[in-house]
Amino acid sequence: MVTIAFKVFYDGSLFNGFTGNTGSIEYYLRRAIRRFVKDFTLSKASRTDPGVSAVGNVVSIQFSDGHKLTPGMLNSRLPHGLRVWAWAEVNDEFNAKIAVSRTYIYVMPWLYEDVDLMKGAAELFVGVHDLSNFQVKERGVPTTVMINGVNIERYGDYLVLIITGRGFRNKMIRKIVNAIRMVGLGTLSIDELRDLIEFKVKRPVPPASPYGLLLLNVNYGNREPNWLLCPGCLSYVVNYLGNRWYNSLPNLFVILKILHEFMDINKLFSRI
Repeated sequence: MVTIAFKVFYDGSLFNGFTGNTGSIEYYLRRAIRRFVKDFTLSKASRTDPGVSAVGNVVSIQFSDGHKLTPGMLNSRLPHGLRVWAWAEVNDEFNAKIAVSRTYIYVMPWLYEDVDLMKGAAELFVGVHDLSNFQVKERGVPTTVMINGVNIERYGDYLVLIITGRGFRNKMIRKIVNAIRMVGLGTLSIDELRDLIEFKVKRPVPPASPYGLLLLNVNYGNREPNWLLCPGCLSYVVNYLGNRWYNSLPNLFVILKILHEFMDINKLFSRI
């Protein structure tokens, strides 16, 4: 058997979520793979919601030895707004969903929220918590998660939230973002937020819009694949970000700043 991992970029506004029926990202990935490999298994690091984008989602594909599968082959069969841009041959025990951490960013316009209050609210989420108020409950899915960090910065007219954790539940990040913003706007107090996090009160939090959310990176710790970059594929991603998102969310300046910091591909973006 051969197992290959791919880093995946997509504009979530063009697809019906990562997993689902016709129109989902996984649908198009599987359709492209079947052009070259008929029998395979696919695992994914994150099942992002409709409208949520990604630069660094990961899929792993396992198939019989003797076949070949490269980014260029897949990209030749993928629609606009969806590309794989790095790949690595991994051992057969590798599974894309078994990650050490996932890093998301949420970019939104600054509407004069109190950023210091928001930073204080963000700190409450760090650690292990039962975040039942911050997810769409699914049978058999645990409600307790560990969040490594929630950081907030203001860049001009934008607020950028960076959230890292081992794994997140359905709509959890968007609910966390909305709660933090409510604190910044003064419509939710720090004490009220603490009660929601500690589950002293049961009150579902509405989610923020999916269109500001982007899965930036998936980390596998000491099992991190030895990624091989596809320069032409990555150029597509850079150009897409510039053409599609220059004057919208996420803002190009913010996206490239985050990419530089987290994805260690500075030399490939130095011309931007």
